[in-house]
Amino acid sequence: MEKRTLTWILMAYISFALPSVSNASSVIDGSVSAKWLQQNIKQPNLKIIEMSDASSYEFEGHIPGAIFTNKSDWRYQDHDGSLVHLSLSKLENKIRRLGVNDHDAVILYYKGKNLNEVLGAHYLFWIFHRLGHTQVAMLNQGWHGWIKNGGTIQEESPSYPTGNFRSRSLGALEITTSELYTIRGFYTVIDGRPTSHFIGQKKFPANTRYGRLSGSLNQPWEEYLQTDENGLIFIDTGHQPSLLKTQMITPQQPLILTCFGGTGGATNYAMFYINGYRNLRLHDAGLRRWNALNLPLTTGHPS
Repeated sequence: MEKRTLTWILMAYISFALPSVSNASSVIDGSVSAKWLQQNIKQPNLKIIEMSDASSYEFEGHIPGAIFTNKSDWRYQDHDGSLVHLSLSKLENKIRRLGVNDHDAVILYYKGKNLNEVLGAHYLFWIFHRLGHTQVAMLNQGWHGWIKNGGTIQEESPSYPTGNFRSRSLGALEITTSELYTIRGFYTVIDGRPTSHFIGQKKFPANTRYGRLSGSLNQPWEEYLQTDENGLIFIDTGHQPSLLKTQMITPQQPLILTCFGGTGGATNYAMFYINGYRNLRLHDAGLRRWNALNLPLTTGHPS
């Protein structure tokens, strides 16, 4: 079936009225370099969040001024086993407790000691967008990039008062499983799992079924991963996803991003966004919920 060319209402978020960042030296959008952060780290209204764990944050140091969180802080397991984001009010309160204010620009980075840290940071990138705050950027190459470029390390933990961050819900950046089932034949669906899972040869142990949504395309988020000599995992945000190199997809084309769970799809969301794609919706519940509902799948290489 021919894909619809109708632009979704979510395109409105490009011009959505968001708080300005009055004291930042430049407006951030998607990704910043370690050099940029070094030059701007003392700017007012700039918050830095590390995705790691308490032990790594405290005993291995962190970027000066950074406060830490971890992936599990932002999701819960629903009744059908799906891992989905907390309610918007709970997300708003968590961001406030990190000291983030409504007019802050936010820099996210990960230590990269495991995949949860890398995936969690990109998921939080999407969470900020979902709450209507697009003044957020990934630190290119995370902790690896900071150290490689001579960034200083702080051991003391900063303390911030509770922020006044306010959610401005952009529901068009998310799609439910029931809506995806209804419209899947009319829009481009991109699956972030490894190719062997996409074609139905393998599956994650927690997955109950083999296969993919019929007509979907594959862009494995694992493609972006690199590992340094110390074993730290990182992503170069200058990388262009291979699917986007084919020129099959235009930046204006509506795209639905899914994966086994939301964090893989959110990593594609961040990378597509950084590469200039804005018409994006994330299927947060992923194939966990699709399979719990026993919705149709197909296997084999796409024709």
